[in-house]
Amino acid sequence: MSNGGPMDVVRTITPSFVRRSFALKFFIALLCIGLLVGAVGAVGTQQITGEFEQQVRDEHATTAKQEADSLAAWNEQNQLFAETMARAQPVRAGNVSEIQSAFDAELRARELDGDDQPNLHYVDTGTGVVTASTKSNYRGEDVAILNETVRAAIEEGATTAVTDAYTDTPTLGSPQPRIAYVTPAENDDDAVVVYTVPLDTRTGELSGTGSSVGMVVDGSDRVLFHQKNNDLLLTPYGEDNDAPAAARESGPASPGSIRAGPARGALNGSASMAGEEYVVGYAQVLNTDWVVLIHTNTAVAYGTVRSVADRGLIATALGVAAIGAIGAVLGRNTASSLNRLTRKTERMQEGDLDVEIHSERVDTVGRLYAGFGAMRDSLRERLDEVERERKRAEVARDEVVETNAYLQSKAAEYSEVMEQAAAGDLTQRMETDGQHDAMDAVGEDFNEMIEELEKTTGQLKSFAGKVEESGTVVGTSAASVRDAAEQVAESIQMISDDAHMQREELRQATEAVDAAVAALDDGDVATARDRLGAVAGTLNDVADATESTMAESENVAGAAEEQAAELNEVSARADELVRYVGPLYDVLDRFETESEHQFVFTGGPSIAQDDD
Repeated sequence: MSNGGPMDVVRTITPSFVRRSFALKFFIALLCIGLLVGAVGAVGTQQITGEFEQQVRDEHATTAKQEADSLAAWNEQNQLFAETMARAQPVRAGNVSEIQSAFDAELRARELDGDDQPNLHYVDTGTGVVTASTKSNYRGEDVAILNETVRAAIEEGATTAVTDAYTDTPTLGSPQPRIAYVTPAENDDDAVVVYTVPLDTRTGELSGTGSSVGMVVDGSDRVLFHQKNNDLLLTPYGEDNDAPAAARESGPASPGSIRAGPARGALNGSASMAGEEYVVGYAQVLNTDWVVLIHTNTAVAYGTVRSVADRGLIATALGVAAIGAIGAVLGRNTASSLNRLTRKTERMQEGDLDVEIHSERVDTVGRLYAGFGAMRDSLRERLDEVERERKRAEVARDEVVETNAYLQSKAAEYSEVMEQAAAGDLTQRMETDGQHDAMDAVGEDFNEMIEELEKTTGQLKSFAGKVEESGTVVGTSAASVRDAAEQVAESIQMISDDAHMQREELRQATEAVDAAVAALDDGDVATARDRLGAVAGTLNDVADATESTMAESENVAGAAEEQAAELNEVSARADELVRYVGPLYDVLDRFETESEHQFVFTGGPSIAQDDD
């Protein structure tokens, strides 16, 4: 198992029925891919939309900035014109008729004439009379004929002043919104030059972005200039947005734009803007509190990006649908192939190795089919091999069973033979039949051992008989010579020392016989055999010594009396030897042997007896 990886978490939270179904897992994976692609497409489209919308707002801000710069130039030009006229030669000379001629000529040169055109006025502030004017009905009139906004500027300034917008009442026609530029005349007279400009001279000159609506508001947020509708001049802007305030706060150098709406003020005068949301770009006009505002309906402003976004969403939807369709086809085919393969493997699992596993596909699923087919063939071969091995194992098992039965039977037979041998029947032998080398080797080794043991036991039995016989002969001989010994006691005095030595040797032989008897009682036949051999040697020595003594006794008759006493003791010892050898012979007689094995030794009374 894995140790706490992300896949372990997924396996833990995934239901088992989902984990068991490839088609369901593939569908879920396909759904996740579709959702991921859709999310990426939607996010990408949204990002593109946001970038395009920002671009549209930047364009509005740029347009507002350009219009603000143009309007600032226009305003500065008007101021410069007013100041230029205030410095003109006729004005410096103070000649009213020449001033009038100069004013008329200037306006004609600019092709500006009529009540709805700009006007120049020369006002003598000392007398309060308009002494010269491009408007004929103003000449010679009191300064009160001018708008009070203009009069206020005349009273205030010693420098050029730009008035707020005001409504002038022309001789003919409707009231006309204007602004005025008031600058002191450069002469000794107490006079000013007033240049009044109709606001509608800029109407139609405001640029926009196609179907946009441009306007300029003053410091009181009144419409100062309008791109299309003069009826809105000097009416409240009335839109619920912070564009004018934002423009004045950021200053002329920092134009901006916002999205606002719906339109409910001055924009309602435009059919394309009434009640609609809009994008407004703003910029403050340099050296004024005027703000240029460029408005565009969002449907128009974002029309292209909305179209692109819609196409992007449609493309994303089509992509998701294509992924779903392709995935469904691939998934269905793959799932069907895997399900068929699963059913075939289940049949294989049930033992049907003849199931047909084949696919025309050459992809991974096809290779999987080929792999399972190869595995089936290999498994079938392995099963055949296993069956052959099973049969061989059964044959080997039967052989093992037969061998075990033979071994058990043979072991029982060998056990019976060993029990009889242990009971004393040393004639028993283990029969070998050549069927099992190990058992034959055991039988042969046992037969060799028991044969050697039988031979040793037979020799011991023969030796014990001879010892018993020799003891009897010794006793008889001792009785026969007792009387003679008494007569020749004096003769054997000379060999008393030798008899003493023989007595010691007989004592040692007696102790050896005792030890041999004890060893036989303990079942140690080998030790008994060795010790009895030693006894036999001792007895031979004793026999030699006895013959020598008898020869000596014939020559030393005078010692017979003393030797008689020694012979009595020897006779007693011989009787005791016979008593010891008797039980030894009884023990050895328990062992049954096929033949008596002769135990040959030289010397002793028995040989002498036989010779007699």
